[in-house]
Amino acid sequence: MSETGYEVKQNVRPFGMRDKIGYALGDFGCNLSFALISAFMIDFYTQFIGIPGEIWAAIIIFTKVWDGINDPIMGGIMDSVKIGRSGSKFKPWMSIAAVGLTVTGALVFLPIPDAELWLKVTVCVVTYLLWDVCYTLMNVPYGSLSAAITADSVERTSLSTWRSIGAAAGGGISILLPLILYDDQENLIGDLLVWVALALGVIAFVAYILCIKMTTERVVVPVERREKINYWKTLKGFLKNRPLLALCLASFASIVFFMSSSQTTKWLFQVHFMNTDLITVCTIISYLPMVFFLPFTSKIVTRFGKKVAVGMPFLLSIVSSVVLMCLPIPGNTTGIVTFIVGLMFIQTGGGMFNLITWAMVNDCIDYQQLKTGMREEGSVYAMYSLFRKIAQGVALSLPLLCMQAVGFDPDRKPIIAQTPGVSDAMVRMSIGLMMIGAVVMFVSFMLIYNLGKKEVEAMKEQLNKTDEEELSVSLARNDD
Repeated sequence: MSETGYEVKQNVRPFGMRDKIGYALGDFGCNLSFALISAFMIDFYTQFIGIPGEIWAAIIIFTKVWDGINDPIMGGIMDSVKIGRSGSKFKPWMSIAAVGLTVTGALVFLPIPDAELWLKVTVCVVTYLLWDVCYTLMNVPYGSLSAAITADSVERTSLSTWRSIGAAAGGGISILLPLILYDDQENLIGDLLVWVALALGVIAFVAYILCIKMTTERVVVPVERREKINYWKTLKGFLKNRPLLALCLASFASIVFFMSSSQTTKWLFQVHFMNTDLITVCTIISYLPMVFFLPFTSKIVTRFGKKVAVGMPFLLSIVSSVVLMCLPIPGNTTGIVTFIVGLMFIQTGGGMFNLITWAMVNDCIDYQQLKTGMREEGSVYAMYSLFRKIAQGVALSLPLLCMQAVGFDPDRKPIIAQTPGVSDAMVRMSIGLMMIGAVVMFVSFMLIYNLGKKEVEAMKEQLNKTDEEELSVSLARNDD
């Protein structure tokens, strides 16, 4: 019996590096697609296709309403329906999604700049919704798979770390794309994106298959047969799950204010610094805090617990953003260096968060079981994924609207021909958004999230005690 209350399979390969690499490949594939969509879809449709920013924001809000329905339904279905003959609760869904993501990821970037506006909007909505369904089919079961690979909390943390490595590697590919996707006047070459998306989709497909083949499920996560999935009960349990609420709030802030900085930074290098070749350098440097924490993650978590390990670095992020906001950042080399260094310090908080956030989701699943008596990996993960999807929609619209509020015109040709003073205002807006994110994430973890090191240990002990009592009752009944 595992610490989650589920049966651990016997005579299976021990947990090891093969599982870590295999699991990392799953998020590597997901982020080849997700990072491309996040980084270039907004510019593709507003700068190249020519959809106005206000209509773009309305499209994203509409599609995220679908996300609000899509994710919990998928999580509930996965918890209650078994497909395939492999005995796996999660991998058959991933196999289906692997094909869908390869195709739909390319369809999102169909080059139709000369079409009527209604057709542009229709293609944007339909292709994005198709991609989103396939992404949910992959991401929900993939995220829940870690609970089936191992029941050990330390090994789960390791999987979370390797997942972050895979995600960073997948996103890292998109970091290099600005070197080939902008012309001499810093305008996006939209015609290339459909071919780039197709090539990355094929690579991602191979990564998904390797993830499925290389990981071993050691914990039997049963399919819960229900006459009817009670989503209200799941939602009620979610609202009582204080650490999950805090984690959802923090993830929302991370995606909207931190991860979206990659988009606002791209606009700054287009308009203010007028050097899109340096987007790649800037993005790589912003990853350095995560790289720095990587070798020490397990030791830091063991010593301080996940709550403190994630929450405290945001103090540095807050201070750094305030300092950078006060410094002059001209469009010359000095300004570029100042901005990049400041961005690196601001991203310190996000570095640790990205490394162990998925391990914290597993703690929230345990907390849900302790409070409600039900263990619903798929449904709980889907609720968390729902908040991330909503945040992704906000992150694809709010930064653009904020930049437009200070005068940015994404449809200007060439893009660098903005009204005087606009680029300086864009710099302050970009830093201000990151500062808001740092404050929200610090409050979320240090004041709302209630699973410190001692609380997690006590929760594990209580779950193990409950499992042992249930096992004793079951054996007694069998003896009778």
